[in-house]
Amino acid sequence: MDWGSVEHKELFCKFFIETHKPFTPEELPWPDLDDATIEKLTKFPIWDYAVHTERQVFNKLTAYSAEEDDPLLKEALALQAYEEGRHADILKYFLNRYNIPLNELPDKALPDNLEWCFMSTGAGECIDSFFAFGFLEISKASNDYPIELIEVMEPIVQEEARHILFIQNWLLYQRQKRPYLLQGAHFLMTMWAFWSAGWSRLVELKNLGGSAFTIQAREHENSSMSSKDFIDLCQRENKRRLAPYDSRLARPKLIPRIMSGASFFL
Repeated sequence: MDWGSVEHKELFCKFFIETHKPFTPEELPWPDLDDATIEKLTKFPIWDYAVHTERQVFNKLTAYSAEEDDPLLKEALALQAYEEGRHADILKYFLNRYNIPLNELPDKALPDNLEWCFMSTGAGECIDSFFAFGFLEISKASNDYPIELIEVMEPIVQEEARHILFIQNWLLYQRQKRPYLLQGAHFLMTMWAFWSAGWSRLVELKNLGGSAFTIQAREHENSSMSSKDFIDLCQRENKRRLAPYDSRLARPKLIPRIMSGASFFL
């Protein structure tokens, strides 16, 4: 595949559009929950920030897609914006269904550079998704929550796999279509986006109460799995969730490689 080519653009955009699954939050198979489970979910420390984060991503992507001139890229970006907004709607429906309090946080003003905004947001999604894949498997094995409830979250998690695959290919496309001398600058911007997203999540992990959904979730669950085993689980789940999609698409490599390096020293 010639990264940055029209063929590449058509491949990653059409993959994303064609794998979209239409559904509404009300159509998902929500189970009945007992009072003990609802009480435990109510104490989970991330709902306000999870909903807020998904809505912010929806706002950013909606604005960025409106700026895009290429019709195919515009369609794919608008679709991802819709799916991010649907994630927020699913979480809100879930909280309302089980009478779990939600403190809706105000939207933040959008930045001027929406392309950079999508780059930095995408970097955060790549980080969060890597850990979310492993955390969901821990939840299935722990029996802390009904398996029927965990299965309801499957569409969200698998959509995140599609999102990070789209983001990785979008980054490559944007870089390779630039003049050669500017490709290095784009690479450095990408590294800065990932560094900033990673640092913000480390700060949130320290302070608790930030928007790094999956990091806080694992912290709250106090899983007995070692850090090394958890990273290995995330690596396997990352490969499994991306495996169904066209092998010609570039896979996200930065976070898996960083975590492989971290695992080596654990």
